[in-house]
Amino acid sequence: MILDYAKLTEEVIQSLENTQTITLATCYENKVTARAMSIVNDGLTIMFQTGRHSEKSNQMRQNSNVAFSVGNMQIEATAEIFGHPNDNQLFLDKYKAKYPQYHLMYTDMPDEVLVIASPMKITLYKYIDGKPCADVLDIVENRAYREVLM
Repeated sequence: MILDYAKLTEEVIQSLENTQTITLATCYENKVTARAMSIVNDGLTIMFQTGRHSEKSNQMRQNSNVAFSVGNMQIEATAEIFGHPNDNQLFLDKYKAKYPQYHLMYTDMPDEVLVIASPMKITLYKYIDGKPCADVLDIVENRAYREVLM
């Protein structure tokens, strides 16, 4: 079933803006790891900061494919490591407003890097009319659709 792309996009954006903690999964050489992250978003784009030498940074440098999960939402994305978080005013403004305590504790640390993740596919798992469904936002193909999972 075809869905309204703009409407599903707005549902995802609102969910991301309301998210305090999201699970990030990274993988390199058959080792998958996951951890809770504090993110901000610019539309569908997900941004976070982390230590330059952390396991997740090392994994993302080797394999840019990442996944996020929060509530009923699963996100497949590619991540790119940028310079220091202080070099991106949009990130700074959003992060400081959403997480003032983390901003004070971590952002000025010299080892921090900014990671920007670009989603390719976002799936929201739902029950509609008593049936399990997946509402899929396929960003690569610029389409939205629903799959009944039974």
